[in-house]
Formats: sequence, C-alpha cells, structure tokens
Amino acid sequence: MTRRYLLVVRAGDFSLHPGWLDGPRSWDLHISYFGSRDEPFGALPEGVSLSRETGPKYPGLSACLAAHPEFLDRYSLIGFPDDDLACRAADWNRAFAVLDEIGADLGQPALDPRSFFSYDIFLRRKKFRYREVDFVELMCPIFSMSFLREILPTWTLNASSWGLDYLWRARALREGRRMAIVDEASVLHTRAIGRGAQYSAANMKGGSRYDDFETVLKAHDITDRSRRVLRGVGKDGASTVNAFFLNRTLILPGLRRKFRNVLNVEDVAPRRSLSGNGPVGVAPPW
Repeated sequence: MTRRYLLVVRAGDFSLHPGWLDGPRSWDLHISYFGSRDEPFGALPEGVSLSRETGPKYPGLSACLAAHPEFLDRYSLIGFPDDDLACRAADWNRAFAVLDEIGADLGQPALDPRSFFSYDIFLRRKKFRYREVDFVELMCPIFSMSFLREILPTWTLNASSWGLDYLWRARALREGRRMAIVDEASVLHTRAIGRGAQYSAANMKGGSRYDDFETVLKAHDITDRSRRVLRGVGKDGASTVNAFFLNRTLILPGLRRKFRNVLNVEDVAPRRSLSGNGPVGVAPPW
C-alpha cells in the first residue's frame, strides 16, 4: 500500500508507538530504535520498518534519514514524535490530513490537557479545528519536505536539541512558511519534561540542555522567546485573530502541572505491555 505520510519515532523499550497502530492508517511508521534488544517489538505490521541508531533524539534522527534518503522523496509530510505519546492511529491521520490541506510547512497535533507540557499554547482548544502559530516545539513536529530538507543540518548542532525549535521558527517566519497546531487531533504526553533517555549522561556527555539552549539562541541572534497563536479556525470555518482570546492560559492544566511538580510525578499512567514481547508501553488513561 502506498501512503503519503510517514512517522519516524526514536523508540526505546518502553515506546508507546504500538498503541498508535490500532486502526486504519494514512501513514507509514519507521522505528529508529536506540535500545539493545534483538527483536524489541516482535513481528512488524505492514507499513512499519525498523533501524537502529544510537544517541539522542535529533542526532539519531539525522543518522536515520542519512541512511534512508528515500524517505524524503517518497512522502509529502514526515512527523518525528517522541516515543512517550499516547494516542490512536486516527489522531495521526487527522493531524496529517489537516496540515496537508492547509499547506503547512511545520505543524503538530495539539496536546491533551492532561499532558505534561512546557508551553500552554500547545494544549488542545476543542472549539478550533486548527490554530496558526509562530512556533512548533520539538516533541512531535511534522514537516513538509521542502522545509525538512532546509532545517536538517540543524539536528546535529547539539545533543539535547534544546533551542532548535526556536531556530526553525526564525527561519520559517523569515521565509513566510505556515505553522499550525491541529486541535482536531490530540496526543497525550505521558512523561515529565526532561526525564527521558534523551537526556541521559551518556547522551549529554557532560553537557547541559540549558547550556545547549542558550548557545543555539545566542549563535543565531535569537532574542524573541515568545510563542504566539496568530489565528484560530473553528470547525465551521469561521476564524478569529483576537490575540487575547487565542493566547489566554488554561487554568486547570497549569494547576495540574504544579501539583505534579510538588509530588514529583513522572508518568500520567501505569506502565504495561502493549505487545507480547515485554513491557513496552504506558496504558492510555481512557
């Protein structure tokens, strides 16, 4: 079966991607595995492939794409989600469909409000179909091929990848590229920010993700660290550009985040197996 879209997930042994494969898909999946098991996810379904790359997320993805340059010719949109996102196939289907329809060069599904999150604007606003924004974060970006080819060299600038999304933003804005958050699709980020294997001592080699962030922004003279929603498009097609309304903070998710920080909560759901080959997932909380 020929599909137009691709997800490439940097997956460890507790990756949640098996839960994404629960229904009809408009996308293929490539697993860039950084663990050490011989057959980490058992027999792979149709449209799913696997390779092995070491190191942090984006340097590993850079190596993966260097080994599979055909991906950039075969697909029209490619997404690079973290492996701790809980969702279903239909969520990715919808995110790809909307981004393709509106001609976005960079986008992502919204975050379920129960998620661990860094920036409030990525939390789902159910009244909208999508929101045009000036920033898309590192967690689950989806790129057009023209923009992906342009920003690929940035993926090896540091180990943690912190700050790269601001660099992508600066280039996208300078070139007039469209960025969007798809509210008709949402994913649940199940793990606390900065706690994944991405930031292990072996990967960081004594460095700091905070230092990485400051170094990237300083090197590219990026001083604007804001993130804004520019326009919201409702399910009926009506749109709004009211900046105050679009960028207001959601209170309950913020309180939930503070509560988790106090209790040092690291996961939003108990771990369980999503395949017959060991503990490789987190149970979605629905």
